[in-house]
Amino acid sequence: MSLNRRTFLKTGVAAAAMAAVPRPLYAQLGRAAEPLPPIEDPRLASLAARALDSARGAGAVYADVRLTHTRTRRFFPLFTYDDEDMEVGVRALLDGYWGFASGPVWSPDEMARLGREAVHQAKTNALGKPRIVTLAPAPVVKNASWTMPVLIDPFAISPFEVQDHLTSLEIFTKRAPNVGLVRNDALSTMQEKAFASTAGSYCTQRTYLTMGDLVVGVYLPRTKQQSELTLDCVSAAGLGWELYAADSIPRVRDHSLRDEILLRLEEAKEDAMLPAKALDVGRFDAVFDENSMANLLDGTIGHATELDRALGLEANAGGTSYLNDPFAMIGSYVAGAPLLSVSANRSEAGGAATTKWDDEGVAPDDFTIVKNGMLVDFQTTRESAGWLEDAYAKSGKPAHSHGCANAPSAVEAPMQHVPNLTLAPGREASDFNALVSGMPDGIAIKRASLDMDFQHGSGLGLAAVFEVKKGKRIARYPSAGFLFRSTEIWKSLLTISADKTSRRFGVSAQKGEPPQTCYHSVTAAPAAVKQLTLIDPLRKA
Repeated sequence: MSLNRRTFLKTGVAAAAMAAVPRPLYAQLGRAAEPLPPIEDPRLASLAARALDSARGAGAVYADVRLTHTRTRRFFPLFTYDDEDMEVGVRALLDGYWGFASGPVWSPDEMARLGREAVHQAKTNALGKPRIVTLAPAPVVKNASWTMPVLIDPFAISPFEVQDHLTSLEIFTKRAPNVGLVRNDALSTMQEKAFASTAGSYCTQRTYLTMGDLVVGVYLPRTKQQSELTLDCVSAAGLGWELYAADSIPRVRDHSLRDEILLRLEEAKEDAMLPAKALDVGRFDAVFDENSMANLLDGTIGHATELDRALGLEANAGGTSYLNDPFAMIGSYVAGAPLLSVSANRSEAGGAATTKWDDEGVAPDDFTIVKNGMLVDFQTTRESAGWLEDAYAKSGKPAHSHGCANAPSAVEAPMQHVPNLTLAPGREASDFNALVSGMPDGIAIKRASLDMDFQHGSGLGLAAVFEVKKGKRIARYPSAGFLFRSTEIWKSLLTISADKTSRRFGVSAQKGEPPQTCYHSVTAAPAAVKQLTLIDPLRKA
C-alpha cells in the first residue's frame, strides 16, 4: 500500500497523537474506579439518583443534578493542546431558597455528600427573608438521549491533520503580497451532560462548539498602512471541524475559507485605498453591515431582555436593564420601529447556544421577544417564568420556561443565559453595498464593536466608518465612533435587508459572580437608521 500525506496524517501520525492526549479520567460506578464511560452508560442514572435521594432525604422539596464531561482541544499550526474535565453539581430547593454544591468526583459517596451539602446551603440561605419559589411546569423527560449532529467530529480526526490545515492557511495567505496571518488557532469543545431531577426526568446529551481566532495582517505600501482583519466567519458555532473545512455554511459563509480570505483581503484593500478624512461630528443617516447589526442586537435587546437582569438580580455582577419594569412593559412598551421583530431559540442547526434540553431538563422553545416593534416577552427559566405569570395571563399564555437555563459546566450553578437571537429580515432585496448606493448622503459602518453601560441602555460604538456622498463611499474616518441609546436606535430604523443577506455570528457573554461565560449566536442582516450621532473619541476637549 502506498503511503501518501493524507494517509500518513490519518494513520501513522494519529498513533503518535495519542501521546498528547491527557490521561483518562476515572469514575467509581461500582466497587472500583474505572475509566470514564460514555454519557449514555445506564449506570450514570443510578449514580445521579444517589445525589437526588440524599438531597430529598435531607429535606429538599426539589433537587436536580448535572454530570458533565468536557473535552477541549485547542489547535495551533505546530501543536495541539488537549484538556479534559469531569464535574458534578447538585441543586436543592428548601423553604424558597436554593442551595448548590459541586465537585470533580463521580462516586456514590460523593454524590450523597453533595446532595446533603446542597440542602445545607439552602438551609443557610433560608435565614433570609421568606421566599416562595414556584417552578413553571415542565414535561418529564424519561431516559432520553441526544447528540448534536456535526459533519466532522474534531475529536475523531487526527490533530496533526488539523494542524496541517492551519499551516496550509498560512502558506496560502502569504502568497498574496504584503499579507500574513497574525493569529491562527482554533478551539473545539465537546461536552457530555447527564441531567436528573426529583420530578423524574433523566436525559443525556452531547454537544459541540467550535471557533477560530483567524486574523489577517495587511500592509499597503501605497498608503503605508498596516491593519488587521478578523475573519468573523469562524466565530463560535455549534459545529464540528466543518466550520473550517466545509466549502460553504448556510448563513455563515458562501465560499470556502480560502476564498473567504481572498474576498475579505480585497475588501480591506478597497476600504484602505479611500482617502482619510477629518471627522465633522454630528448626526447622520447610517448604513450598518450585518456584523454591526448583530452586535447592536446582542448588546441592546439581547441582554436587556434577560428577566433576572431586568428585575435587578444581576445588579452586583453583570448589570441591570433599561427595561426596568418588565411586568408592565410586556405588550405595551414600544422597543423599536414597526419593522423590528426579534426572535430567540436554542434549536437552530449550528447555533452556539443550541441544545436539546437546558440545564433544568426543559426542551427550549422558539419564542418572540419583539414583534412589530412591541416588546412581547423576556428570556426565562423555570423559576423566572413564574414571575411573569400575571403578564402571561393577560395575553392568554401559560407561564412556562423558554429553556434559557445554562452554565458552562456542572461545577457552576445554572443561570439564565442569552439564547440564539435572530433579527427578522426585511423586504429590501439588497445587501450592504446596495443600501449604501441608495443613500444620498450619510455614513457607512462596518464591523462595529460596542461598549455598553450598566443598564445596556447607552453605548459607544467603534467601527470602520466611511463618508457616503450620492450613494458612494468617498472617504474613511480613521478615528470615528458613534453614540446611541437603546431606547432610540431601534425606533430610528429605516430599512432592513432581506433574508438572503442575513449572517450568523457567535458571541460570548459573561454573567454572575464568579462570572460564567456562555456562547450564543446572533443572526442579522444589514440595515439603515436615521440620524446616528457620530463622534471622534480621540479628540481632546
